[in-house]
Amino acid sequence: MTCNLATAVQSDQRPSASTSRQKGVGLIEVMVGVLIFVSGVIAVAGMHSQALRSTHDSIQRSQALWLANAAAELMKLNPSGLNSSSYQAAAVNASSNLSSYCSARPVQCIGASCTPNQMATFDVYELMCKNANDIINPTIAINCPPPCASGAMVRIAVGWDSRGAEQGILAARQKIEFSFNRN
Repeated sequence: MTCNLATAVQSDQRPSASTSRQKGVGLIEVMVGVLIFVSGVIAVAGMHSQALRSTHDSIQRSQALWLANAAAELMKLNPSGLNSSSYQAAAVNASSNLSSYCSARPVQCIGASCTPNQMATFDVYELMCKNANDIINPTIAINCPPPCASGAMVRIAVGWDSRGAEQGILAARQKIEFSFNRN
């Protein structure tokens, strides 16, 4: 058997037609794979951001509901403050300008003898200035038709700015309403 060395070397140097079409395909496959991976990472990051917004809005809603319930319980303990509309007036004052309302500390009624009106002002102060920390720009409205006698329906509305509103997901202002019949 004789072998022609020149022919063998020559045939190794020339690529066949099928291998010349494959040049660069591996690089394109890698680039497409990286593009798909990056798209997936961006999608997961977007979902994570949305989940954080939703969680924060849920915390605010829970805090607002707690605030309304606590206000109702305090009003049940101080019906004279509700009769005299002290709770309603304190709620209007707190909601109109919370920062100035919180800077003017009322008479502290814990362990001290206070009038029903002072107690109502102190209760709203404690609710809005000390306990509404997780709520963005909280407001409270308390309504009871005059003379707010026994059996009247008392309505409490707590509002706040929604974090999800930044992206147009939720309304700019969120609100929950809570009501109870006066004893």
